Amino acid sequence: MSDLISSAFSSLIDQMPGACACKAVGSTFLYGNAEFKRSMGLGEELSLLGLRHSDLPAAFGSFDDSYVAQDRFVMEQGSTVRSINVYHASETGVKAYLVVKKPFVDCETNARGVLIHGTDITNINSSMLQLARLEPRLPKSLPRGSFVIRGETQGVDLTPRETEILFFLLRGGVARRIADLLSISVRTVEHHIDALKDKFAVSSKPELIEKAIEMGYFYITPATLFGVD
Repeated sequence: MSDLISSAFSSLIDQMPGACACKAVGSTFLYGNAEFKRSMGLGEELSLLGLRHSDLPAAFGSFDDSYVAQDRFVMEQGSTVRSINVYHASETGVKAYLVVKKPFVDCETNARGVLIHGTDITNINSSMLQLARLEPRLPKSLPRGSFVIRGETQGVDLTPRETEILFFLLRGGVARRIADLLSISVRTVEHHIDALKDKFAVSSKPELIEKAIEMGYFYITPATLFGVD
């Protein structure tokens, strides 16, 4: 047990419904309840202390950087982050969790780490998993991982449709494939891409992709893709 959390705190986590855990400032785990361990592919008797997502049996290693970035944002901004985490659990197939991350603080309100609560939504709405099951010919589009749900932009005033097209574009989607996924014409997609270039003040598609990634749009998933308003 880490000295950052008390036995009373760990007992509270054990009693929480859903998959619950907490991390230290360096994004290493301090503690997790039985359901959280099962969701990570660990036996209930094993300790999470000192581990990172990349150390866990479930296929999280390639997404560790995005989880660390989320943790840092939560602690530095004192904010809550909600995401849908989609991953492949070898025994049960593709799983989806609605995850909420919040900072936990000491008596002086200094951030000491991150609290995590996950709700299994795999069987609630199959559309939540569509992003993980789409066209395999786009290996980097819609990867399993952590999709942050936000309605707001990151500093550029985008329409919902522009946000959707940018999401696919950043994951290797070409105009024709994006048009198929969104059930719109190729010309409409190209029109939106031109509008995106204007809004990001760039002159080419590679510049648009580079700048959007720098601004954090790679980790932002339009809520509309999950049927969330």
